[in-house]
Amino acid sequence: MTAGSPNQEQARDAIGILIEVGTALCSTLRLRDLLATMMERARTVLAAEASSVMLIDESGAALRWEVAIGAGAGKLQTLVVPLGSGISGRVAASGKAIRIDDAQGDPRWEGQRYDAESGFTTRSILCVPIVAHGHVIGVVQVLNRRAGPFTDDDQSLLEALAGMGGVAIENARLYENLEQQVQARTADLTQTLAQLRATQAQLVQSEKMAALGDLVAGVAHEINTPLGAVTSNVDLIGRALSKARDAIGDAPELQRAKQMIERSVQLGEVTRDGCQRIATIVRSLRNFARLDEAEHKPADLQEGLESTLTLAAHILKNRVQVVRDYQTLPQVDCHANQLNQVFLNLIVNAAQAIDDQGAIGVRTRHRPGVGVDGKGSENDTVTVEISDTGCGIPPEKLGRIFDPGFTTKGVGVGTGLGLAISYRIVSDHQGRIEVESEPGKGSTFRIILPVKPV
Repeated sequence: MTAGSPNQEQARDAIGILIEVGTALCSTLRLRDLLATMMERARTVLAAEASSVMLIDESGAALRWEVAIGAGAGKLQTLVVPLGSGISGRVAASGKAIRIDDAQGDPRWEGQRYDAESGFTTRSILCVPIVAHGHVIGVVQVLNRRAGPFTDDDQSLLEALAGMGGVAIENARLYENLEQQVQARTADLTQTLAQLRATQAQLVQSEKMAALGDLVAGVAHEINTPLGAVTSNVDLIGRALSKARDAIGDAPELQRAKQMIERSVQLGEVTRDGCQRIATIVRSLRNFARLDEAEHKPADLQEGLESTLTLAAHILKNRVQVVRDYQTLPQVDCHANQLNQVFLNLIVNAAQAIDDQGAIGVRTRHRPGVGVDGKGSENDTVTVEISDTGCGIPPEKLGRIFDPGFTTKGVGVGTGLGLAISYRIVSDHQGRIEVESEPGKGSTFRIILPVKPV
């Protein structure tokens, strides 16, 4: 068998190289990885000291280094080459390859600045365009062939590599664009899912509150009847004991009986106070639920705040002081039970933010002629501020506290839906909820509501 001619051997080598490079380019769709693979293969097969790929930027007026391999290549990443300037700029502008055997003596070469930046000395250059869909999108450049000047075969091989690279780059860009679209769509779907979960949680909470309203109505009726009898009897017994005490007089032999009657009177007063406390709690429960009101109705927000504070007393008692700063408010057209739910969420959150001793401030204000946005308006607004002296919220988390499922509390504490539901309720009332917080000093939540929503 006769050996093939040198030209045939070179052709087989070129085909093998192209197959190898094509396989390598097909192994990834990440643009940066793809370009790095392309440049490493170009430098190796052409025995060059350096190689780089430059792509036309979004402005269409300059080339930017995407990947550069060789001495000092990392310093080129921040540099740009205007189209039509220098060897690479001319190739990108004309779409024609340029080959230079002696860069230092060729007037077309203007790369002294880039050599100075990188510390590299350019001797010979081969630069070819990268074309995709009939348009130049960049250039491939190899420098300083170790075995002498670049040849016609080198140029043909590099042009073939650039052609394959053009297709691969376009595919990689399409993939990255598709990936970005998928990520954006996934983010949208995630947000939609979170909103649906928040809506579902609000509906579940509304159902629970509706059930609570029915329960409260029944409990209030069942408690009020015997409570009324107990209160009346305690009052009668107290008055009877008082009369008996007065009738005994100061006879020494009756002092023991008088002391026992006095003690009984005191016990009766304690019992009366207990009955009043029970009556207050029952009244607060009814005021808090108010689920017989399916439509917007004028409501006293301060009454709702007081009912909510009564129900939250067990988590505030002996630990958190409540500081009230009320201003006379007009009645607000609203779903009172929903706003009471917002107040409860904020008060509970404030209490949980206080580790030991602290204070919660509840402040109300009437803003005549001021709209929800703070500008002049024919409709009045009211504000309810609930502040605490707790741990505060870190600035990096402040923008996410109303996101469904997000929580600044520890594992197993809360669901991350309380503030999201509160935000939705206030928005549904055409209002706004604001927050100010400083870590270590506390937080203030401000609810701004129109007196009469449009």
